[in-house]
Amino acid sequence: ALVMVWPLTGAGLDRIDALLEATSGVTTTGVTVLRDLDQTDPAVLFLRAWMQWYGGLGIAVLTVALIMRHHASARRLLETTGERLTDAGARDHARRVSAVYLALTLIAIAAVWMTGLAPLEAVLYALPAVATGGFAPSDQNLAGLPGATVAALSLICVASAVSLPLYARLPHRGLRALKQEPELIALLGAILVTALAVSAIASLSNGLPWPQALAQGFALGVSAQTDTGFSTTAVADLPAASQVVLMTSMSIGGCTGSTAGGIKLIRLLIIMRLVQLALRRTAIAERAVLQAQVCGTRIEPSMVTATLQLMALWAMVLLTSWLAFLALGQSPLPSLFEVVSATANAGLSTGLTSSELHPALKLVLCADMLFGRVEVLALLVVLYPPTWFARKRHL
Repeated sequence: ALVMVWPLTGAGLDRIDALLEATSGVTTTGVTVLRDLDQTDPAVLFLRAWMQWYGGLGIAVLTVALIMRHHASARRLLETTGERLTDAGARDHARRVSAVYLALTLIAIAAVWMTGLAPLEAVLYALPAVATGGFAPSDQNLAGLPGATVAALSLICVASAVSLPLYARLPHRGLRALKQEPELIALLGAILVTALAVSAIASLSNGLPWPQALAQGFALGVSAQTDTGFSTTAVADLPAASQVVLMTSMSIGGCTGSTAGGIKLIRLLIIMRLVQLALRRTAIAERAVLQAQVCGTRIEPSMVTATLQLMALWAMVLLTSWLAFLALGQSPLPSLFEVVSATANAGLSTGLTSSELHPALKLVLCADMLFGRVEVLALLVVLYPPTWFARKRHL
């Protein structure tokens, strides 16, 4: 992000705005301070899309380099983000995921181009969609695009929010691999629930006809759950209830091993399975032994600890950032929405993020985006001085 500040300042942004834009791009968040995008230099628009694309590739693939070079210590760092790799399969894993990412990119560009957009415009929408980034080359975002284009982009976002290694297993295991993936089922279910909730609120509160409300609800539901940030309507115009639903959806996010942000669905599944186990224990013999499993893996105490730890750190980041916004006189709900969107790397915005925003709050959003993308504990580990040197401690 720091490297990309220089070319963005050359495009007319001041340093803090350039840092916010670059951080939003590299972390695949999508909040932006740029306006009048229709008159912006196409080279700048491509730079924004390119930053998001290689940012998504970095999250999905380049972290594997840690495993291949530093083994045990890097594994502990990577596991704070929910990834699991073996030393023997790290290189092959990186190659497979890279191939999947490139294939999704080519398919996305072709699919969007076939809906009637110009080649460059198709690229500018497809690259952020594959990265679940959300930088659009227009101030209207997806509003005004043909319905086929919106549908194609939504499908691309869903495909990118699925664990990329899952696609690499399809040639060997077939479609049954999809049926055996609880996170995929949870992703589709969460999108459906969010879309129906937003549609119902739009219909009841704003009086939108159900066909229009459903179209708006599914576009926003996909965007929020996959943490992409595309939208067909201004978020600021949505009822407060819809904004709360979208905040919840953005916080949960997509699948582990995907380009989506959020706390990841696997952690929600762990909590739900533990609650289910607690309820079952009330109806069985006292000495009966029950084992909780998620994705075919037994839920170990360390997994529960890591999940609760992440959620607690997330809550601390959100609360601290929100208080900073409130202290500088910003409205409560729009401020909370902006903080959640940045930390979840979602990119949906109420319009609060702009060049007029206080510089300190821009830096807060930059920190939130980094905490969300790298994940809070992993970034704290990097910033923890004892981890800078490979020393053996003898107790």
